[in-house]
Amino acid sequence: MTEGAVVIDYAGPWKCSRNVHTGEGDMGQQMPFELYTVDATGQPIHTSGGHEAGHDRGAGLWLCGLRRRRMWSSSGPSRENDQLGPWLRKVHEQHALIMSVCTGAFRVAQAGLLDGKPATTHQRLAPAPRYQYPRIAVRSSRALVESDPLILTAGGLSSGIDSALHVVELYYGPKVAQATADYMEYQGQGWKTNTGAGEPKQVLRPYRSPTATTRRSGRAPSCRTIRSPSPKMPVLLHLAWWMAVQGTIDAPTESMVGEPLDEVRVDHGGIHFTLASDNGPVDFSGTMTAKKISAM
Repeated sequence: MTEGAVVIDYAGPWKCSRNVHTGEGDMGQQMPFELYTVDATGQPIHTSGGHEAGHDRGAGLWLCGLRRRRMWSSSGPSRENDQLGPWLRKVHEQHALIMSVCTGAFRVAQAGLLDGKPATTHQRLAPAPRYQYPRIAVRSSRALVESDPLILTAGGLSSGIDSALHVVELYYGPKVAQATADYMEYQGQGWKTNTGAGEPKQVLRPYRSPTATTRRSGRAPSCRTIRSPSPKMPVLLHLAWWMAVQGTIDAPTESMVGEPLDEVRVDHGGIHFTLASDNGPVDFSGTMTAKKISAM
């Protein structure tokens, strides 16, 4: 743990893991997680309640050993702990389960463990890794994302509790996870539904504020609507120029909003992008005019 760690990022998952009771075997087996913190210096730190400065600096990061059921907690930017990246890679090679909370995903990304994988973070910070780490497929409005079988990334703050309950469910099943949530009097359903904060109740209007996208390039976002006859679904495509072409897509009939696009290319009246799906990547290539996008 390092200076400025946000309390709820680590205290929520910590309390969840502490309250797991399997009801089998002796007390050590009934309370299977051994909890401790890891630090590079051994010096006292100041934690944060989540105010702006602390939120920027703090990050929750949990690592759960699959064999010995031990829980480690670490947090903080790499500039304060240069050993964190190598240590993460080491424990990953040892097949530990890594779980990040909020901006902890940035630390996992800096260690190179999220390249080519999906991930999530706090809803308001989700656009940042799309630009800083373009090889990561950022998933918005998710409580948690299984980046791979040994890496979980959670959304902001209390999403860490949902992710911790998900870990409990993976190890010991839904009954033990529900009993843990009940003991904590935790009413959140994110670990069941995987719906994170920011999930829209209705289709969002196209993003039109030029503040973020014109700061560097001076070009406003371009929003185009693709509508195809039934049974094909209508989608809303958002394109923005910021250092490079970035894009997201909405599919109202599928309750999908803000899904990031990969490999977006717009040139000479043509457009190409790739969308991740449960059945593998979906490629789209077409032509684009001022009023219409058409598939080739």
